[in-house]
Amino acid sequence: MPRGGPAGERAGGDSDGLGVEPGTVLDGFRDLGFTTTYIGRTVHYLRTVGSTSSELKALAREGAAAGTVVLADEQTGGRGRSGRTWFSPVRLGVWMSILLQCELPAERLAPLSIAAAVSVADALRELTGLDVRVKWPNDLLVGSRKLGGLLVESIQTAGKNVLSAVLGIGLNVNLTESDLPAELAGIATSLRSALGHPVPRLDVLRVMLLALERCFERYEREGIAGFRERWEELSSTLGREVTVAPGRPLAGDAERIATGTVTGLAESGALILEDASGAIHEIWFGDITLRRADKRGTDDD
Repeated sequence: MPRGGPAGERAGGDSDGLGVEPGTVLDGFRDLGFTTTYIGRTVHYLRTVGSTSSELKALAREGAAAGTVVLADEQTGGRGRSGRTWFSPVRLGVWMSILLQCELPAERLAPLSIAAAVSVADALRELTGLDVRVKWPNDLLVGSRKLGGLLVESIQTAGKNVLSAVLGIGLNVNLTESDLPAELAGIATSLRSALGHPVPRLDVLRVMLLALERCFERYEREGIAGFRERWEELSSTLGREVTVAPGRPLAGDAERIATGTVTGLAESGALILEDASGAIHEIWFGDITLRRADKRGTDDD
């Protein structure tokens, strides 16, 4: 249960804590100091969960309201793109999912994660001063290392429209190098690692939710077009030579590894790639890595 007093004071200097006990359903405005209008009004705050998105999907089937958030101190089966598991250790990051109610054509759902990544990157840049960048389609980077990621999944559809969806977010806040498993060493980072000091997890949560609420409202009006210019400014790969593999990198050519220069973002949210012959391709799916010849003196990947 909430311990009383303003949320910022209740944290008591514990940068990993939220000032409330997990295992409760919270009023995000009263208990956590959110300044949104509807997102986070209801927060299901859990100690441990397999996946916040799976938990929220179950709540949606039971009638949860738009803007409901499932937040966990730990995920044991957090999901990333392509079925990957997201490392989500206890109280060291923001592991959450948000319930969205909308009426979007199905083809407009996937680009929402791109718009959300841009919005969260801007919020974190303002909060921390870090040069947070976006990597298509929905990763957040500091330098060459992965700071976080977002994944949007539909729940309810009607014909060709999506009526409700879940946006899942994983953001590394106070992990240190010693917290990372061997397979993520040199690949992942956190706000704490990049800044050299802990960051209050509640501050991060507040700015992210406010940025996402504004993002959703704008996306319904403008679609990905409203975010393309800022995406170009924050992109870690625009104008650079990349390789796209594996998966479905090129429409109509599911097995091919694509290489070329990133030239922009399509209305569909696809990445636009120009190959060595000058041919233009729209990349719908795949893992992007910088080609060795375009590392520009960094260890970007």
